[in-house]
Amino acid sequence: MSTFVKHEKPGKRGTLLALFLGALWAVFLGVTWYAYRNSEGDGGGFLNFIGRFHVLFVHFPIGIIFLALIMEFLSYFTAFSHLRKSIPFVLWLGFLTSIAATVMGYLLMQVEGFAGKAVDLHMYYGLAVVVFTLLALVFCLKGIRSIYSLSLLGAAFTTAASGHFGGAMVHEADYLTEHAPEQLKPMLLVGLAHHEEPTAEGEGTGEEAEEVPLGERVVYNEFVVPILEAKCNECHNENKIKGKLRMDTFDLLMAGAEGSDYPTVEPGNAFDSELIVRVTLDPDDDEFMPPKGEPLTEEETKLLTYWIDAGAKKELTVAELGEDPEIESTALAVAAIHAESQEEAADIAVATYESVWDTLSPEEQEQRMADVLSAAEKYHFSVMPISAEDERLRVNVINAAKEFGDEQLKLLEPVADQVIWLDLARSQITDEGLKTVGKMRGLERLHLENTKVTDSGIAQLKGLTDLEYLNLYSTEVGNGIFETFTTLPNLKKVYLWQTKADPAEARAFERSVNLEINTGAELASAQPEAAEPEKEEEKPAPKPEEKKPEEKKTEPKKPEAKKPEAKTAPAKPAPKKEEKKTETKPAPPKPEAKTEAKKPEPKADAKKSKQDTPPAPKKETTQPKKADTPPPKKADAPKPDTPPAPAKEQTEEKKKA
Repeated sequence: MSTFVKHEKPGKRGTLLALFLGALWAVFLGVTWYAYRNSEGDGGGFLNFIGRFHVLFVHFPIGIIFLALIMEFLSYFTAFSHLRKSIPFVLWLGFLTSIAATVMGYLLMQVEGFAGKAVDLHMYYGLAVVVFTLLALVFCLKGIRSIYSLSLLGAAFTTAASGHFGGAMVHEADYLTEHAPEQLKPMLLVGLAHHEEPTAEGEGTGEEAEEVPLGERVVYNEFVVPILEAKCNECHNENKIKGKLRMDTFDLLMAGAEGSDYPTVEPGNAFDSELIVRVTLDPDDDEFMPPKGEPLTEEETKLLTYWIDAGAKKELTVAELGEDPEIESTALAVAAIHAESQEEAADIAVATYESVWDTLSPEEQEQRMADVLSAAEKYHFSVMPISAEDERLRVNVINAAKEFGDEQLKLLEPVADQVIWLDLARSQITDEGLKTVGKMRGLERLHLENTKVTDSGIAQLKGLTDLEYLNLYSTEVGNGIFETFTTLPNLKKVYLWQTKADPAEARAFERSVNLEINTGAELASAQPEAAEPEKEEEKPAPKPEEKKPEEKKTEPKKPEAKKPEAKTAPAKPAPKKEEKKTETKPAPPKPEAKTEAKKPEPKADAKKSKQDTPPAPKKETTQPKKADTPPPKKADAPKPDTPPAPAKEQTEEKKKA
């Protein structure tokens, strides 16, 4: 083995090589900085491809450097003293992988334009990892153990710090401290900016905020800031600045991206504002924002547009955005989206629902009602209050279902907040019309049966937190509606007969929530069982319908024939066989005579019926015989409702004979 492995002490070559690689690394970083110092961080290209491998290589030096520290500690014990010979090799691995990780990370930062406190601290500590690892390697090769040990400790500390600030950059500044003890939080937040959402002066949160009428709420603080925090500030805050743009404060948002020719927000002109342009691009476009995560909803985009067109001032209220009734419903939808819980969303909906209509002057309320009533008269649909005490509205379009469509439904928007019950069954509305329904925030009952609505249309109802009843019978909806149902906290009953929704899926969803879903599956499975006895009772009925008097005569015979059953039971079986054989012959008079003997009262009627309709008695005589024959076999439980079934069997046997 000694012929293959040559043991020798580390020489100067290793030290010089390490120093040469360190110098080359520093030069490369300097050149990269100079090349991209004025870059706007547009990204793209081969260097961007290389830079994104940073997230992979950054984990190698972390593990290797801490491994070297552990080996150094154990080497002081006799049992692990042999590990000291392997430490230089481990340090070489740590040094090379840290160079690779920092080069890729620096490329990524420069090419994609990342900046901010967390980014800067992550970068500085990452560069320090390379420096301390290089020092530890050089002094280890030189055999200067005191400086080597301090350098190794410095490498481990800077590695941990770089990882901490990298986590704060990827997540939020308080990600690590969220569940930490209060005593540790100040230390873990050193160097990081902890952003708190601004609130307007004199306004509270929670119950206090809900008491403020919707029209008096400050748009920026209560609506714009939550949108930016949820969808934009992850990459545009003090700790992480992408594209040289910060959006975490009003002043920085209005200032826009540093060096950009396009304003982020141009007051009075949402169309030319880069904020609106980017969020309305095709999601496949490279410049679409946000590039990751949930995009802005339609309501969020609309509210930002209203705010910018109205001047984008920090003190603007909802009432100052314009007179369009859609503004109020849009603001309410955004408030519900960013509520911390479904219960809070429901409370907001109730509070703002009451305030929307109340903020209008009595004259404006009367004018809106007059316009809607005029439209109702023109298109023949019904608009009326719920009761004499409740002025909220109930709308029914049953008399105009053939002509009532999306355009007619829009006529209800001026009083959308007042509509509580809405019946659109059999109308011509589509998914487009359900956008109008989604503005009726106080809606409790909704009929959509026999319409063309689909899952995408039902998704427009997510803001209806008061909705309790929904009828979707014979529509085009499928399993996608169950996701929408999770956003309707007060929904209690849904009808899904003759839809594309899977009954099994509906039952599984029904068990997970407090909701009754009727798919008609239970009724369909029960119908065949209930249909069989109905057929048995209905089939014999049409035959004697033509001769009702004869039926009345035979009905009293059946109960009376049961009384003497014990006396006549032994004598009846013999004539039955004879009758079956002689059915085609003039045998009917014999059984009639027997029945006449038992019942003297209806004799005359029986004779008349024989003379008038000779063939009829054949059916009549067979029925009493059948009623008489079962009791001897089942004397314990005579059932007066069962005769029709044996009658059919015997008549079929007779036909076969």
